[in-house]
Amino acid sequence: MNSIGFMLAYMNTMNLGDDLRSYKGITFGIGLIVSLIILIPYVFDRIAQSKFSSDGWARILIFPCVWTGIWTIFLFSWPLGDWGNYAFTLLNYEEIMQLASFAGLGGINFILSWSGPVGSDIIYYHVTKNQNSSTATTSTGSIVVDEVSIEDNSTDTVLRHPPTRTPKRSLTLPTFINSLSIYIFVLFLVITYGSIRLNTSFIPFYQKSIKETFPQELVNFGCVLGNSDNQIDDYMSYVNLTQNLAISGNKIILWSEAMTGIINETDLNSLYESIRNISISYNVYIGFTYVDVTNLNTTIYNKQVVINNKGDVVIDYKKSNLVPFVEANFITKGNNKLQTFQSEDFGIIGSAICFDFDFPKLIGQAPSKKVNLMLDSSNTWGKYRPVGPLHARMNSIRSIENGFTIFRCNSDGVSGIWNQYGQPLHYIPTANTNTTTFQVPINVVKNRVKTVYSVFGETFGWICVGGIGIYLIVIVVAIKGSDQWKARIIHWS
Repeated sequence: MNSIGFMLAYMNTMNLGDDLRSYKGITFGIGLIVSLIILIPYVFDRIAQSKFSSDGWARILIFPCVWTGIWTIFLFSWPLGDWGNYAFTLLNYEEIMQLASFAGLGGINFILSWSGPVGSDIIYYHVTKNQNSSTATTSTGSIVVDEVSIEDNSTDTVLRHPPTRTPKRSLTLPTFINSLSIYIFVLFLVITYGSIRLNTSFIPFYQKSIKETFPQELVNFGCVLGNSDNQIDDYMSYVNLTQNLAISGNKIILWSEAMTGIINETDLNSLYESIRNISISYNVYIGFTYVDVTNLNTTIYNKQVVINNKGDVVIDYKKSNLVPFVEANFITKGNNKLQTFQSEDFGIIGSAICFDFDFPKLIGQAPSKKVNLMLDSSNTWGKYRPVGPLHARMNSIRSIENGFTIFRCNSDGVSGIWNQYGQPLHYIPTANTNTTTFQVPINVVKNRVKTVYSVFGETFGWICVGGIGIYLIVIVVAIKGSDQWKARIIHWS
């Protein structure tokens, strides 16, 4: 296959999602795997219900712990990253999603799955049992009739009251403290935590004028977007668009993913030199993308290169997380290491490409490098499906976890800027335009927020993974162990 033929084939793969029939087997397989994942914690829960105490903690904690542990394992081993993760069903609840800054997707999965066993517990143990329980009358002062024999063989009827029973004292919790009240209290804390973060992030707690809140100037960020009509444009057309954005005052210009194909060293050198001249002439940072086909017979890379305002190449990144069944058939995998550089105006800047943002293993390196701003070059294939808007919102979870700003330029999707709390500062759908510009306060963009997650990562999820191992051991002992150990397990649970 020659270089032009390869580029046509590659761009065609980007549109495979337009025809859902092409993915019947893959879609069915992914759905089956997700269904099996859901089945695992359910099986653990059923065993716990039969082997552990009927009024202990195990019946309401095993299911969410196993659920969270399973999804944590898949988050770091699943070839689709966080795609399919049930935590994203809460994307519309911004306050709850802020929990990701504390415990990551594992914490959100735990809150989500915990509601199931709590609801079951309330229905079965506190509603159904109360309805089925019979009330004993003999213990509430009812009259008992006794027949007593007398010497003349006649019988007299004697009426007596049963002795009063003194109830035993027990260390039981008040009836209002149950699994539901505990869950509501925890959920209240989560929502309160999220509300405080969201309401004191962009606008300060104490009222200030707009000039005091944003004392520094606004800055322009520009996007150059690829052709969505399955055509291969000459790279110079994108260079010209970049120059126009630089002339209009944009300080950072970013290309969307895989904008053009470079098939020889002459074009490659020309592209670099053209971008370098623009960056120096207009004092602008430029991130440009291309598919490197200069060594077609050996390696083919999906690349993102950043040149600073001095004309220096500061990032030379090869996409390391390739989309299965599409890119993996053509593209060579790059090094899974986050590249960053120190800028004069925006702090430390890092970059990654589209699907990379679905993998915490790569993006989670940002806190250790104190990244302020992440550049995200994206291309959403499958333009007739709601992948574009959804993917942009999913990627914003990385900013919540790690406390950086995301600047995203996305062909056939949603482009914009999201702050350190996952809130969009400015975003628009970019499907029918070649360029777009966003204007945001520079002090908001360069700010970095420290989070608990940036220190501990998915530790909560891995604790749940360890809990699965402990549960397996306990279940085996509950089935095969001695009566003494079985009694201990029931007592502890």
